[in-house]
Formats: sequence, structure tokens, C-alpha cells
Amino acid sequence: MPLHRFLPLLCLVSLAPAAEPAGDWIHARGDEAMRGLSPVELRLPMKPVWQFRAVPVEKARGEMLVASAVVRAGKVYTGCKEGWFYCLDLATGNKLWEAEGKGAFDGAASFAGDLVVAGCQDGFVYAWHADTGKEVWKFETQAEIHAAANTWIHPKTGELKILIGSYDYSVYCLDAKTGTKEWAAETGYYINGGAATGDGVVVFGGCDSVLHVHDVVTGEEKRQIDVGSYIGNNVAIADGVVYVSHYGNRVGAYSLDDGMKVWEYGEREFEFYAAPSIWEKSVFVGGRDRRFHAIDRVTGACLWEYRSRGRIDSSAVVCAGKAVIFGSDDGYVYALDPRDGKELWQYEIGAAVKTSPAVAGERVLFGADDGVLYCFAPEAAPSPAKAKEP
Repeated sequence: MPLHRFLPLLCLVSLAPAAEPAGDWIHARGDEAMRGLSPVELRLPMKPVWQFRAVPVEKARGEMLVASAVVRAGKVYTGCKEGWFYCLDLATGNKLWEAEGKGAFDGAASFAGDLVVAGCQDGFVYAWHADTGKEVWKFETQAEIHAAANTWIHPKTGELKILIGSYDYSVYCLDAKTGTKEWAAETGYYINGGAATGDGVVVFGGCDSVLHVHDVVTGEEKRQIDVGSYIGNNVAIADGVVYVSHYGNRVGAYSLDDGMKVWEYGEREFEFYAAPSIWEKSVFVGGRDRRFHAIDRVTGACLWEYRSRGRIDSSAVVCAGKAVIFGSDDGYVYALDPRDGKELWQYEIGAAVKTSPAVAGERVLFGADDGVLYCFAPEAAPSPAKAKEP
């Protein structure tokens, strides 16, 4: 795609996050397009104000919390590798209800009216009443589910729909009220990441190394874009361009209009698993080269890099354009200045952090490999609470 065709796109849209109550985090990546944005300006430094132990200490081995939290109306929702899905009080971290699946909950949940919806490795998509935890419906796919759920609103009917991928090689669009299948889009292999929506399409990638672009209303395929390697996470959509990071050691930008490559970034032979975040003229993404990268959104050139002490699988969130936050396998969570990469804050959790942060007002939530969900707030907040047992 010629650069002169892309330049006007940055002038058309301000890339301000979609309106959302300041205390909520209803999409795992900030919005339906999965751009990794929050309107909240963080007050730094922060400290833990509570911890919730989702997995007992004796069972906390390996990657225990990889599902990012979502937040609505003062309640936190997240799942864990031990097959439990939790609803917690945002203020205290106290457990309000729990639901059990027959497999791990790896993907973030999404909201649909009174419901909270999440996929499980037992192959089911579950919908519970968000206040009570009562199961309202479940939908069976033909294989385990690792992907995050996403919710979108039908532009003509106003009806809520759920988008979610499965290891049966398909992405499903479900009616949010009933769980009835609206359409299914078949791919060539497993789907790990969430499906992003924008510009009238839904875009997702998977282990077949292809970006699949479908009409979000009908499910009709628009095009396929071969990126050359396995895609482990969600993509992001902004201004007619889709941004993707993948295991071919690259980050790429592609036109939704014709599928042409705008640019490709990457110099080292290390994979990218974390999903990209988009803010104004920058793309931010962590890599398994232990670096956090800021990329020029027009040219694909490197703007700056920040080096951590471990690989970065945590997908970052840009907060009001003033801080970009993420976790690392080195056991720290970080906040950087998005303009120059200057470190604004860091905190040592002591266990690898792979989840994307949830930003709910002045509270920020990270899950870690030790099986604990950590809630941070400005240092003026009340003293930290002890970890809660499941």
C-alpha cells in the first residue's frame, strides 16, 4: 500500500477511546477494535490494595492466570487454569460468586446485557448472570476454547452479539441473549486470540498464519491476508488498517481495503505474542526479545525501545496517552511514557505477568503466574489487603 494512501487516515480519526464509564473495563482490550486504550489518566506511583488467590498455593505451577480481567459496576470477572470463573468486589477483592467449568479459562470474558460470557477449554461458551453467577445458557463448540470473547452491537437491530474463536478452527457469532449461533467462519487451524471488530468487519488470526476478514453482520468472507507465521493473540483495528504481531518475529500493518501490506517491523529473531496497542501515530507491543517496542504507525520505523529482564507476553494498555502499562515474565509490572519510553513506575510482583491490564478508574488489575490477581491503586489508597483464598 503506497504510503501516501495511508497518511490521510491518521487525520480522519482522533483515536480517542470509545465512551465507557471511567470505573468500568468492559472490553478486555479497551474496545471492540481491541486497540488497548483507556481514557483514564493514572496517578503514579501505585501500590497493591488487595490480592485474590484464584489458585491454591499447592496447585500454582506454571501459567495460572493468563485470562485478563474485565470490570463492570464495581465487580471484577476473571477465570483461571484450575477451571474456576470468579466474580469479585472491585473495592475489596472479596469473592461474590464462582462458577466451575470442566477445563481452564484462558480467554477474557465479555459482557452482554445482564450477562457475562466466557469460553472454556471444555469446549463450551458459558453465559452467567453477572450479578448472581446463575448459568443462563451455554454453547458447545467442537474443541477447547482459549480465545477471549468480544461483544458487538448489530448496527440495525441494536442486538448484542458474542464473537469467540475455538480450536475447532472456527470463529462463532452468537446471539447474546440465547447463545444461538448466528454464523460461523471456518479457518485453517486453531484460533487463540480474540476477534476484533471495526469498519463493518471482524478480523482474527490463528495458527494458519492468516488474517481472516469477514463481514461482521453476515459472516461472509471478505479476504484472507497471509502474514507468514502463527498469530497467537488478537489483532487491533484502527482507521481501515489492521495491526498484527506474530511468531514470525514481526509486527505488521495491513490495509483492510485491499489486504496490502503497509509496513512490517522487526529485526531480531524473537517471536511476538503480545497484541499491539494503537495510540495516535504509534503502535506499542512487547516482544520475547525482552523489549517493549514503540513503532511509528505511518512508516513502521522504531521510535524507541525499553528493555525489561524477561520476555513480554502481556498486551499493553495506553492510559490517556500519558502512560503505557504492561507486565513482564521478569515478575514486574511497568508504566512508561509513550512519547519517549521513559520509565514512570515499576512494581515487583515476583511472578511472571502475562495478562493484559484491566484499567477500571484508578484501579489497575494484573493476573500473575502465581495464581494471584493483583489490584493496584494510587499510593494514597487504603493499605493492601491480604490475599484471598478460593
